[in-house]
Amino acid sequence: MTIPPSPSLFLLDPLVRTSRPGEETADNKKNLLSAKEAFGFPTDLDCDELMRGMALEADLAGAPDLCRLTLRGVPPLSTCIHAVDKNLILMITSFPEVYHRDIYLIYNTIDRSLHMIPSRPSSPTRATVLTARLLVARRQDDDMCYALAFPGSVRGVGSRQEPVLFVSPSSSDSQWEIAKRAEFPDHLLAEKSDFVAKEVFSHRGRGYWMDLLLGGMYCDCVDLLSGQRSVDVRSLGLPVGCKSYLSCRDYIPEVRAFRAVGCVGDSIKFVSITGFLERVNLVDDRMLTVWRLKKEDMSWDLDYELKLGSLREEGSFKGNQHLPTSMAPMYPFLSMQEDRVIYFALGEYIYQDLEFCFPSTPSFWVRVDMSSKTFNCMPLSLTDASIGCLLAMSGNAEGKLAWTSSQANF
Repeated sequence: MTIPPSPSLFLLDPLVRTSRPGEETADNKKNLLSAKEAFGFPTDLDCDELMRGMALEADLAGAPDLCRLTLRGVPPLSTCIHAVDKNLILMITSFPEVYHRDIYLIYNTIDRSLHMIPSRPSSPTRATVLTARLLVARRQDDDMCYALAFPGSVRGVGSRQEPVLFVSPSSSDSQWEIAKRAEFPDHLLAEKSDFVAKEVFSHRGRGYWMDLLLGGMYCDCVDLLSGQRSVDVRSLGLPVGCKSYLSCRDYIPEVRAFRAVGCVGDSIKFVSITGFLERVNLVDDRMLTVWRLKKEDMSWDLDYELKLGSLREEGSFKGNQHLPTSMAPMYPFLSMQEDRVIYFALGEYIYQDLEFCFPSTPSFWVRVDMSSKTFNCMPLSLTDASIGCLLAMSGNAEGKLAWTSSQANF
């Protein structure tokens, strides 16, 4: 069983290891930071002292092995990766003894700099859309200037809460002081729906907030980066044939077990696997469907379909081994650099009632190339709880996000 050379997909553990200042670096790993700077904090906070002992180390390997970061010089509190976007890795941590809010650490993989800024402003959620994710907005994908954006609300006329997008430009020393008026799609507001945007990203000059069960919304990033005071936010539906779900989510499997959305080359793609929201009797009948977003009219076109049974049919696909017959596909992943390649886990599943299927134990990692009609299957040692929260990351062709612990240079 061999892993394809030069892997283009990396799975990043969102939990960042931490250690206090003075603790020794393990295995002589190289510190990846070349510059450190803080913005937007009160003048009485000694940011230089907080950042002086910080060091960042990496252990990365191609999927299905996990990539992990270690941040040294911070308290042993919860530190996690908030987002990965092109050349940026955003982490969130805290120093409760000296600062009452969370703190964002923004690592630039190109110049190896680390910026520290305060977390976003808090505001009532009823008048806005629900998400815990920052948008990294760029005019174009290769633009090094960016802005962080987050939906919120401010007090308006008559104490009414008005929806806004808080914006923090990378070129500004003052953080989160910009609040642009935003007319969010009415049916996605927190007070009227169960919409929760867990997938947030930008692509080709547009920012997206996606709920894999309900659809999403988008805006033009230039509106966030320009001086205009308002942002036009529009809704984006699910692909035709992709079932939406409006009921309580406590009774269905985690949505990332069977759906994914992400950037692939010049496109945005959406993946859905049947058999989780509806009963499919045979494992071989599980269908993995991929749609491509058309930017001209913002509609979804069918890209390709893959029936799991076809990977076992003689003459259909060539693979490195026979796939287990008792397992179902789950946890799909998209690679930014491979247009007609899909990754997914293969594992056991259980029905907790007559309708909904829950993943049990993912045991294999599968890479399918639809162009060459080949697949590669290898053992996977992750639980369903851990694989559901991993961040998919591209290789080094875009943003130099791929690195190895031996090179340690991004």
